[in-house]
Amino acid sequence: MLDRGRERCGIVTIDVRGHDAADLKLRLRERGINTSSSDRDDGVLDMDEKRATTVLRFSPHYYNTTDELAAAVEVLGELIRR
Repeated sequence: MLDRGRERCGIVTIDVRGHDAADLKLRLRERGINTSSSDRDDGVLDMDEKRATTVLRFSPHYYNTTDELAAAVEVLGELIRR
């Protein structure tokens, strides 16, 4: 997890080492989970400092349920274990 701010919110940005975030985003969307991705050009200073090249961003909202959040984590885990 790359978010290091003093005050945190529901938005979570992660670097899944060894996986391209844009590819993960597409594979998650195939399973009904919406995320966004960015690469180094979108945040040079921040990404260089954190040694990330691509990141995946989860932005849950008030209408997302705990079960939906758990499903997103579970599916991401399945995808990165393959």
